[in-house]
Amino acid sequence: MAEVHGFCDERFQTLEDKFRHNISTGIDLGGSLAATLDGEFVVDLWGGYRDRERTRPWEQDTLSFVFSTSKAMVIIATLMMVDRGLLDLDAPIAQYWPAFASNGKGAMTTRQVLVHRSGLPGFGQQIAWDQTHDWQHMIGVLEAAALWYEPGTISCYHPQTFGFILGELVRRLSGMPFDEFFRTEIAAPLNAEFHFGLSDARDQARVAELIYPSTSMIMPSAMGERAFNEIEARDWVTPNRMAAVIPASSGLATAKGIATIGAMMAMGGELNGRRFMSTDIIDQATTEQSYAEDEVLGWCRYGLGFGLDSAEFPGPTPTSFHWGGFGGSFITMDRTPRISCGFVPNRLLLDDSEKVTRPGNDRLFDLWQSLGEISRSLA
Repeated sequence: MAEVHGFCDERFQTLEDKFRHNISTGIDLGGSLAATLDGEFVVDLWGGYRDRERTRPWEQDTLSFVFSTSKAMVIIATLMMVDRGLLDLDAPIAQYWPAFASNGKGAMTTRQVLVHRSGLPGFGQQIAWDQTHDWQHMIGVLEAAALWYEPGTISCYHPQTFGFILGELVRRLSGMPFDEFFRTEIAAPLNAEFHFGLSDARDQARVAELIYPSTSMIMPSAMGERAFNEIEARDWVTPNRMAAVIPASSGLATAKGIATIGAMMAMGGELNGRRFMSTDIIDQATTEQSYAEDEVLGWCRYGLGFGLDSAEFPGPTPTSFHWGGFGGSFITMDRTPRISCGFVPNRLLLDDSEKVTRPGNDRLFDLWQSLGEISRSLA
């Protein structure tokens, strides 16, 4: 019988109830769920199993790939570059990275990348699995890539170019590789278990096995299909993959690690006596920048990278901002009740039809509904 461990403040009991239900019924094989209020943990739960044979229980420090929830960390690192006066969101990316200008990309801006309107949702070629582990190779591919459409005209989710473009900007502006900047400037000061480039064998041993969906996602457009299928599919839980730095998707985390970083954002950029960014840049990041029908995700309302509440994809509350990953992991933050929440599963779900482009919707919205009810009760 799968067990659930940890603690939950009684005000957040409905979240624990839903987490326990998902573990006990097998909706989730294993996972972790965590939430903060006013920067303090009010939920820290973990349970189920790390493997499909159900022989290894999910532990407090079990890590799992969170796929595009990783993009939230890329966004935060990019916002820190803006906040430090190193990056102008509306300046051409080529101003900071001259070789990027080739093949019509000279006018593309960072703001356009953040809202998935850059004109480069994919690389324009098939990418071998191991090539994504080679940073300089991927940067060379981006430099040579040609626009798919005029920047600013079409919303088309950027599965992988998002992370490499913004990650390279962070590298150039900070003087540190993206993973080093994230570790030294964000994760380590916050003591947050969120990793890019996990190479230590002892840490890799903490990573959960992934249970993949039985079918693939079906994209609503040819452009979306092309963007998602440029990189061959393989099992992610291998030593080489865990050690790779693929900013848009290779983050390994616990729910507590996600919620810790989210707490900093929910508290206006400051946590535990350290200021990471100004409230002004978070104001900008949570102000609508784009609201359009995306070629991959359908109707999306974006701030600076983060998803914002909309009729088509409602957040827990009207003031929340969020992002999620393939299979159902997520981060959500709200400065009004000062709440953050993170969720990490290892069974990767699509919706009931396994045909939608927002994987894990049913489970995500179920948890978000409870979180929204709790947030309103605390307002």
